Amino acid sequence: MRALTLTALLCLVAAGAAQSHDLYLGHILYRDVPLYTINEYKYGFPLIVRTSIIEYPEAGIKNFAYITAIVVKDHYTDGNGGFPAVVAGGVGQRFAKIKLKSQRSHGFNFTVTIFGRY
Repeated sequence: MRALTLTALLCLVAAGAAQSHDLYLGHILYRDVPLYTINEYKYGFPLIVRTSIIEYPEAGIKNFAYITAIVVKDHYTDGNGGFPAVVAGGVGQRFAKIKLKSQRSHGFNFTVTIFGRY
């Protein structure tokens, strides 16, 4: 019984330690194309929370495609990555505003890909 409890506890600790903060919204279908891709990286500073705002489309550019999916991939898999959030627009709209926020004293490394259909 102790071995089973110890094994279960170790599995929970390992699962919690190997955590990334990915964000998947919508569905990617066969007619969808990547509309926008960006790699966003910021270093961490002691006691500082780093943020970044990703806007699609960029200022002055028209977008005629509807967004069908947003994929934000966190490249930190140790649980120290940042937190993505869609703050405006998104799936079903023609624009998106995504906020990337790091944990205190850490940086972040994200790849943001927006898929859509014309």
